[in-house]
Amino acid sequence: MIINKNSTINEILSAYPDAKRFFNEREMACTSCFAVNFDTLEKGALMHGMEVNALIDQLNNFLKTLPTPIISPQQK
Repeated sequence: MIINKNSTINEILSAYPDAKRFFNEREMACTSCFAVNFDTLEKGALMHGMEVNALIDQLNNFLKTLPTPIISPQQK
């Protein structure tokens, strides 16, 4: 999965369940927020006063440390 500012947080968490830890460490309660299904990474960054490109870089670096992502049927 390629992460960009338009990726929804739910898509990220579906592909990388361990990304929950990344968001929690930044005090982004993404996993318990009702908007997780439709909010993009850009909106999440803005809501938490973060710069989206820096957040994407940090997230991509974090994801590199995780096992292979879960592939959805749509990605096959």
